Amino acid sequence: MNELITGLLQESISGIALGSIYALIALGFTLIYKASEVVNFAQGEVMMVGAYVNFFLVSYFSAMVGEINGWVFLLAFLGSIIFAVIFGIILDFIINRPLKDEPVFSIVMATISLAIILRALTALIAGPISLVPQSPFGGSIMEVGGVVVSYLDLSIIFSAVVLMGLFFIFFNKTRWGIAMKATSEDSEAAQLMGIPVKKVYMIVWVFAAIVGVVSGILLAPRMSLLDTSMGFLGLKAFPAAILGGFGSIPGAVVGGIILGVIETVSMGTLSFHFSWIKEINDIIVWIVLIVVLMVRPDGLFGTAKVKRV
Repeated sequence: MNELITGLLQESISGIALGSIYALIALGFTLIYKASEVVNFAQGEVMMVGAYVNFFLVSYFSAMVGEINGWVFLLAFLGSIIFAVIFGIILDFIINRPLKDEPVFSIVMATISLAIILRALTALIAGPISLVPQSPFGGSIMEVGGVVVSYLDLSIIFSAVVLMGLFFIFFNKTRWGIAMKATSEDSEAAQLMGIPVKKVYMIVWVFAAIVGVVSGILLAPRMSLLDTSMGFLGLKAFPAAILGGFGSIPGAVVGGIILGVIETVSMGTLSFHFSWIKEINDIIVWIVLIVVLMVRPDGLFGTAKVKRV
């Protein structure tokens, strides 16, 4: 019994780390949708590109100094954030602005096309061989009461909490954050009140790119291998956004953590005790999503829209 509880605790912590990454990716979906009602299906590929950029920056800086140390990872991280800002601005100009008032189907197809292009260009530039990313913590672990936790998982949870905390402060305490909330409620009224809506949209796409790149940086060493299929993991974060309530930032966080814990526990302890769970492991998050939506169609934190006749 003690072994079962210890195993569940260890897997739950690992699941929270994985769920924190899902939450960041889902946050990217939610930020763009909340501000402009656009679903960016290329968010997973933004994450993948960010992971590759960070990998090559780590390789470049470590080659310059002749070793891998904490400063190398820090410089690579800062360089990746700068890339994310530039990349977000580019995405705003090539996706959001030209298609802002076009039919939703056109925007959806544009983001899907962007995802395919990003995968193809990354494979062309980086090559078809999978890369092995370095972790700043190596294989360091800590043990508390028989529960073994890696420093990498702890750093992922800490980084996600800090980033989400910064977003919370920004949205609720700063002028631009309040402007973004106003724009998400009614962009036309916001524009009439003097809010520069175009700049707000650009900031949203920059933020979505930043959370995508950061999630890629955190996920790559956890996966141990880096290749273009990493972008498809964005589809796993999409149900997290829906589960929490699409358009809800707290919902994206909670939905990501719930699905991360479920996926990790089902792959570990539950699969060991119930062999049939292995057969449905790839679809278990979708099963949970359907069950929750049957009870709460708007998600855990979503609110039903009232249609006025």
